[in-house]
Amino acid sequence: MPNVTKLGLGGHSFIEELGNDPMASFEEQCAIVGACLDSGIQLIDTTYYQERVALGKVLQALSRRNEAEIMAWNFFNLPGQSDKLVGFSRYEPHHIDVMLQELQTDRIDVLVIHTHDDEHRLRQEMDLAKRWMDHGKVGTIGLGMVEPSHLDRLPADHPVTHVLAPYNIAHQRTQETFVIAKEMGLTTVALSPFVRGWKLDEIESDQAADLLLRWVTEQEIVDKVIVSMRKQEWIHSNLQAARRGRLSDEEKRLINEWA
Repeated sequence: MPNVTKLGLGGHSFIEELGNDPMASFEEQCAIVGACLDSGIQLIDTTYYQERVALGKVLQALSRRNEAEIMAWNFFNLPGQSDKLVGFSRYEPHHIDVMLQELQTDRIDVLVIHTHDDEHRLRQEMDLAKRWMDHGKVGTIGLGMVEPSHLDRLPADHPVTHVLAPYNIAHQRTQETFVIAKEMGLTTVALSPFVRGWKLDEIESDQAADLLLRWVTEQEIVDKVIVSMRKQEWIHSNLQAARRGRLSDEEKRLINEWA
């Protein structure tokens, strides 16, 4: 049985954008997902529809859907923009079947609602997601890109179990959000531990990936950390980093310099 890890696989592993490395081939994507599942990395995040389509193909090829915990957001294929990464759309009744078809599955384990400030419409999306849960198409519900104000406005009977937000040296304010979330009994999911892939190149240090990942994973208020990995060999190195323990004083000094 693989060791339990805080790490989850980011869907940006499957697309060309938002990284500083070439997109992995289909064979490499299969190897990455297979190695993650073998290593105890079961949570796989998909933000954009292109990531859902890619993951669906991979899990079908591997015949390992039941080993994965799929997390999916409301970013859809819009007419005339199929080759672009577009902004989020508010959930509508037909969206769940679109997402399930893209993922080639009958359920989404964690359905993420991208937060916004229209409280009435957000409540409608939560109610819709709850109906999808009742029909067995959704396991649990997450709220994405969360700030403290969003948690303060959640109704008492809300169905949210997960909160997601960027948490890294450039987004340290998320600590306040996650403290509140943990007090509410919610699962916290940190996004973008490296800020973006090209940030590692800007830092120009062989230690950068190791230290930035450890900086997030050592936080007790963080339950899961989503990491995009476009090469199979990075899985082992990231797992080793997450298990290495707390940063030394010298390593903290380096982090503060980079921040």
